[in-house]
Amino acid sequence: MRKRGPFTLFLCIIIFLYLIIAPFYLFSLEREDLDRNKKEDKLDWKGVITLWDIPRPTAAGSSFGWIRGRINAFEKKHPNVLIDLRELIHENREETVLKALKEGEGPDILPLFVDQNPIPLQHIKPLDQWMNPGVTNGVKKEALQVATYQNKVYGVPFSMTGNVLILNTDLLQKIGCKTPKKESWNYQEFINLLQSIEKAKGEEEVFSFDAYLGKGEGSLMPILLSDGGAVYQQEEQRFAFYQPEMISGLQKLLNIKLKGNTQGEFGARSKGDVYKDFLEEQKTAVLAADSNIIYVLERLKKNGEGFAYQVMPFPVGNMDIPIWYSHQTSVYSIVKKQEEDPAKQEILEEFLAFLLEEESQQSLKSLGAFPTNDNGKGLYDEDSLINEWYNRGYEYQSYPLHPQWSEIEDKMIESIKAVLTGTKSPTESFKDLQDQVESFK
Repeated sequence: MRKRGPFTLFLCIIIFLYLIIAPFYLFSLEREDLDRNKKEDKLDWKGVITLWDIPRPTAAGSSFGWIRGRINAFEKKHPNVLIDLRELIHENREETVLKALKEGEGPDILPLFVDQNPIPLQHIKPLDQWMNPGVTNGVKKEALQVATYQNKVYGVPFSMTGNVLILNTDLLQKIGCKTPKKESWNYQEFINLLQSIEKAKGEEEVFSFDAYLGKGEGSLMPILLSDGGAVYQQEEQRFAFYQPEMISGLQKLLNIKLKGNTQGEFGARSKGDVYKDFLEEQKTAVLAADSNIIYVLERLKKNGEGFAYQVMPFPVGNMDIPIWYSHQTSVYSIVKKQEEDPAKQEILEEFLAFLLEEESQQSLKSLGAFPTNDNGKGLYDEDSLINEWYNRGYEYQSYPLHPQWSEIEDKMIESIKAVLTGTKSPTESFKDLQDQVESFK
């Protein structure tokens, strides 16, 4: 038999390797073509997305200007997509939304919260992929908590509110009381200021501190949570009012009333009366309020009706870091449909993710709102009214997404008022509240 040459052996090896590798290569090409076709199907999707929204006032006075701007920007990226915006400007908008959802005529996208109440979750499509940390685009976990229930994410949180302390420095100067020199302070230093206002006011009708306590308002929460408490423990899926940190925070609120000079009905007054005494009557030296009040004060100053003021973060408690409590975290959700188009679903999810991109997060400045992720860094660097207190370190807190949060919030407010009026002690009040909350299950 003739001996095979080196070239023949080399050729046999090549053929052998081809027979092994070729099927895998051809399969990968087929898989690549399939993925490309899927991507093209998504990009080629044509149609209308319906979006219902509630008013979100901008600094310029527009109620829907911000979302219109985001819609226009998204439509430029996707020329085949038209987003039809319905503006819910009437008083019974929650009733309108619930009726439409019940009848199967809801939009594709709507706010998860309408008039502060969450949409029934059976109508909302969970965003399963958002449980993957790599998909959340750096969203603060406290913001994501507002859209998470029983380990399912029901929407994308795109903006947060904040609360601050506003000091009327004109009033403090008038009564001869010094203003804080430091950029931050602890609870005792805060109490010392309130007591110094009481001593300095003499016969003047001046109240050292005030805040509105009511539904959908978080102005007192940074004090309540300053010792490390949390309204809701996400990992344990439970409300946690009856714990030492919450009780001591409630005691701090009571001490403000006992040691400072507050209105006799502190905690029970209407929001209108609280703000009137601070903005118009100028009888309140320190007000805890939504940070949007800064823009109100600036408008008053431009009209010659305002006063000099100082913005301070809330005092630190045992946490040794001020609390940032977002009492209104804005979330958009996708409505669950009987028949779903996978390509359209991807476009809907892409729009929600678009609201977390840098351009969208930077645009929140027009709302006086704050970003939920790192794409909003530097948002207020050029705004001297905001950046001095906004860029400090904070412990972020927010409320939970819970079907019975509205009733629980009412009970929580009643419990705080019971302490401020002397009806119950902090321990008794929050123990009773915990028992009530657990009976809801």
